[in-house]
Amino acid sequence: MTFDDIKESAAMAVDTIRANKLRSALTILGVAIGVITLTFMVSIIQGLNRAFAEQIESLGSNTIFISKFDPSFGRPPSAEERQRKDLTLDDAAAMRELPGVDGVSPIFRKIAETLRYGDQQTDTPVLLGVTQYFEFTHSQYVERGRFINEIDLQERSNVCVLAQDVVRALFKYEDPLGKEIKIGGTPFRVIGVMQTLGNFFGQSRDNSLYIPLTTYQKYYPEVQAPLTVYFIVVRPHSRADVQHVIDDIKDLLRRRRRVPSTAPNNFGVSSQDSLLDFYNQLTGATALVLTAISFVALMIGGIGVMNIMLVSVTERTKEIGVRKAVGATRANILSQFLIEAVVLTGIGGLAGLVVGELVSLVMNKLSPLPAYVPIWAIGVGIGISASVGIIFGMWPAWKAARLDPIEALRYE
Repeated sequence: MTFDDIKESAAMAVDTIRANKLRSALTILGVAIGVITLTFMVSIIQGLNRAFAEQIESLGSNTIFISKFDPSFGRPPSAEERQRKDLTLDDAAAMRELPGVDGVSPIFRKIAETLRYGDQQTDTPVLLGVTQYFEFTHSQYVERGRFINEIDLQERSNVCVLAQDVVRALFKYEDPLGKEIKIGGTPFRVIGVMQTLGNFFGQSRDNSLYIPLTTYQKYYPEVQAPLTVYFIVVRPHSRADVQHVIDDIKDLLRRRRRVPSTAPNNFGVSSQDSLLDFYNQLTGATALVLTAISFVALMIGGIGVMNIMLVSVTERTKEIGVRKAVGATRANILSQFLIEAVVLTGIGGLAGLVVGELVSLVMNKLSPLPAYVPIWAIGVGIGISASVGIIFGMWPAWKAARLDPIEALRYE
């Protein structure tokens, strides 16, 4: 078949679609609904993946998180995990000596007691006991004032750095720097205000305050010897160093915690990449189900295309007989009906992509669910819609191509 034959078949297919506007529109609608469903599902999955990746990135560049608990999302620690030995400041000091490590930040954490300034108070902030390495390790810096330094740690000073939510709660009309607040009745001087950090999975990261780790130990003696810490954050030199630093940390902690060679780790180590992998495993089944639903919708649209094309073949039996009588080949007839089916589904695919993109934009504006349609999804949507036309149009086209011209001319 030559290019001119294909061009002629395409022109005839388009003319047929124009001549049957209502029927063609209904067929296009069926395919469009399938593509809208597919686009909608992909936008939700990709939007959630993108939002999760941004949330993980916001925790710090190339950071590694070490805790006595295994990494999990929403799963409470098991009884075995709760009975594990706590990490210690000595563990953090040993990690600081590992090759490829630029920063190590041990952290104590608890819900703060009531904070007061004058007649203002708040009860919900998270209290963090940190070292001078916190800023660099987490890539989180003060916006005004200064952060905790080595002298504060040595002198166990009653100083604090406030995050933005605490500032808004206690200092509505004043500059907090240099002011004195009370944490559970104990006075602390404000030396800095953190830059805005945003939310992490709906939880504000700006609802916290930071005090020197040694000061935390002074007022909360339950963290004294062996100086247990809630978790440790490590910042490797570069992203390329992450995996070998993780391996070194695991080896170090297994030796320090005397874990037998045949026993599993009694601590958890995770990085941005491992958290993303874990998340993708959790959402993989959901993505599979949503994709299956989308393909069911496309199959329904494809069945509609096949039904309409079979009706079209029946209605145009005499036309097919005339075309064959004047020299049209089976390939000509086959291509004409296939092209007609592909044009129908292609138009439906384009319409579905446009509507799906608009729905995603509206969802981003009006709902908390993130939605994002990647460029590749547009190409996939067009390709799938064209494939539906080929697959479900093949049988009607083949049936038309195999009609006997004499019997077709006699058809009434």
